Amino acid sequence: MRNWLLLVGVLQLSVAGFGCGDGLDGGGEGGAGGEAGDSGPSGSNSSGAGAPASSGAGAGSSTGSGTGAGSSTGGPASTGSGDPVAGSSTSSGGEPSECAGAGEDECPFEAGVEIACRLRFMYGVNYAWRDFGADFGGQTKWSQAGISGKKSQVLADLQDMRAHGVDVVRWWIYPRFYGDQINFDGQGNPTGLGGTSTQDILAALELADQAQVNVMFTLFSFDGFHKTSYNPPNGLSVASMGPLVADAGRRAKLIENVVRPIARTVASSPHRDRMLAWDVINEPEWAMTGPSLYGGDPAFEGDSSKFDLVTHQQMEALAKESAAVLRGETGAPVSVGSAAIKWGQAWTRSGVDFYQVHMYGWVNDHFPYTKPLSEYGLTDKPVVMGEFPINMAEMDVGYDKFVGDLYNMGYAGALSWSITDRNFPWSSNKTTVKAFADQHPCETRY
Repeated sequence: MRNWLLLVGVLQLSVAGFGCGDGLDGGGEGGAGGEAGDSGPSGSNSSGAGAPASSGAGAGSSTGSGTGAGSSTGGPASTGSGDPVAGSSTSSGGEPSECAGAGEDECPFEAGVEIACRLRFMYGVNYAWRDFGADFGGQTKWSQAGISGKKSQVLADLQDMRAHGVDVVRWWIYPRFYGDQINFDGQGNPTGLGGTSTQDILAALELADQAQVNVMFTLFSFDGFHKTSYNPPNGLSVASMGPLVADAGRRAKLIENVVRPIARTVASSPHRDRMLAWDVINEPEWAMTGPSLYGGDPAFEGDSSKFDLVTHQQMEALAKESAAVLRGETGAPVSVGSAAIKWGQAWTRSGVDFYQVHMYGWVNDHFPYTKPLSEYGLTDKPVVMGEFPINMAEMDVGYDKFVGDLYNMGYAGALSWSITDRNFPWSSNKTTVKAFADQHPCETRY
């Protein structure tokens, strides 16, 4: 029922339990608290909110005239070529798309990401893992099951999210390559999905359907670029993404043997409509070095003592090549989870359908969220705030005002951090998440 189902010819637009109209006529560790410790089973804890590198002011991107708060600066999600994705009301040539006869959308959010002919404010939370690095694939040496082996616990989590207003769950698949998740050959090249990865992807969609929530899968994270010698996990083999992404031939194997099988597994699920959108990689800037390809953005200054760093060109190639495969196999819109709007131009030519930026206190100090998107040069596609502290730590603003400001300024969504990060506790803040959803019961649900 999402726009990618429209792409493959599934035109039915009704979903039980959704209160809005059926279509539109016209119209981290880098601040996220990062990964859990790798020395043993991580449970649900993580390491805190500090940015790993380059947290000070940078040059920033300051293009456009600025429209002021309250203006809707975003637009319908579009493909990397600038064409609207399936579900938009018109094609790039002016011809009507699938949405032309879909009927009137009861509550369009004009700046939102359009999916299945619905324009909505993408609202929810980051899961982002129940057990870091084990949710998809499992960790047999740590006796950690993948999602398919802990369904009751995961379903309870998702149902709790749904009960507190969450519609979209940002959920990480492979934050770091260790353990059972991926199979490698003798040369260190990925040959396919390992462990219980396939079963876990299917189970995640099944559980999302049961809980009536939608999923944004995040394939990778900057954590995956950690050197194999950095904080080695107890008893687990480690592979770094750095050498794979830096080499075009090896990167092609990563795309064909990991990205494509993930996408095809999602497409094979009877609950595939619950996979709302893709996020290629979380906060890639922390694993990058050197100048930006595009004017206005500061240079990337990843920590070479921790990471196998790659250039902007190499990381952009990962994003662009992954986006093409993900969209081609599923039709779902694609983004990149940028660490900060200071690198606002970094992914504007990577083939994404909507932009995603993260906001923590260190970012807001120098690149305030109150500045119009036009001043950051992000007006051609919707912009989702993909991470921000659910307890608003170091932000000097409350949750309700922050999310309300994003809504009024023309952001396309807000996904707070995080369900399982104890530094940003869900339990004591989930009522505020629900309160905003209750104020906008239709605009915040696909």
